[in-house]
Amino acid sequence: MDSSIFDRFLSGVSTAEDHDALVSIFENGDDRLFDEYCRDKWGSECAEMTDADRARMKTEVMNRIAAQEKKVAKKVFIRRFCRVAAAAAIVAVVIIGSLYVFSPSQPEVFEVIADRGQKSTLTLPDGSRVWINSASSVSYTADYNVKDRNVYLKGEAFFEVASCKDLPFVVHAQNLKVTALGTKFNVRAYSEDQSILTTLVEGKVSATAGENSQILLPNQEAVYDKVSGQISKADVQDDAHAVPWMQNGILFQDNSLEEIAVILERMYNVNIVFEDEQVKKYSYTGLIRNNSLSNILDLISGTSPVNYTMTTDTIKFYMD
Repeated sequence: MDSSIFDRFLSGVSTAEDHDALVSIFENGDDRLFDEYCRDKWGSECAEMTDADRARMKTEVMNRIAAQEKKVAKKVFIRRFCRVAAAAAIVAVVIIGSLYVFSPSQPEVFEVIADRGQKSTLTLPDGSRVWINSASSVSYTADYNVKDRNVYLKGEAFFEVASCKDLPFVVHAQNLKVTALGTKFNVRAYSEDQSILTTLVEGKVSATAGENSQILLPNQEAVYDKVSGQISKADVQDDAHAVPWMQNGILFQDNSLEEIAVILERMYNVNIVFEDEQVKKYSYTGLIRNNSLSNILDLISGTSPVNYTMTTDTIKFYMD
């Protein structure tokens, strides 16, 4: 038996004999072959695999084995149903059932979610690290780092990518794809925002949407307009403005209070209401390094004729 059995399994092309062999390996507690696979897969061109990553990989394999066992039981039932249908000459049902039985299984999906008011971190199987901002999620499939390195982003996250020349790292954020070979970058892609922002800190990435693309160098950002489908590129004027949330900061760039309210609701899991429409129009610019909610609210009220009241989870803005 060779370690390629794990590649076949994670790629969805393993045989029944492969499946039985994997069950035997893990049930007997014999991890030598799995250790060999980990060394071959992560010990050279890609980042070294940590014990935690190795344990996570093993858990994913075992979970998929359990999931496949459930599917096998279900397929047996369907095959029996098809035979009964054939005896009754219900040909259409037989065809539909057969298509279901022989359709390829989909790889399992893993997702890490940071709720409103929370942040989270994720270490991917190749050693790449992800910091996930509030009201955001990052997902990937069980065959990550076997056939590709695709991750799927909702919201905002910062990526520190492990180098692996054979498998480009690709972030899918709605209609935008950000591709990197080994780099550090941030993608902000909240569904309610009018644009998707990619900011490069280190290395080199390409941001692509349809036929439009931009190559970014360090301290550059690409803005994808969801309406026009165009991507523009600009320099980040101040390093501190690149990814402020990673340093517990918050940057306002001529943002209206209505826009700021959306950000605060995500960051602090609060609800914001306005006493009148005029309050929404006041705009603010500046970097707040201590982004505690009370500090932000005091700065808003101290630099404009806007005041606020706050209960447990609701903030109300009104004119002085």
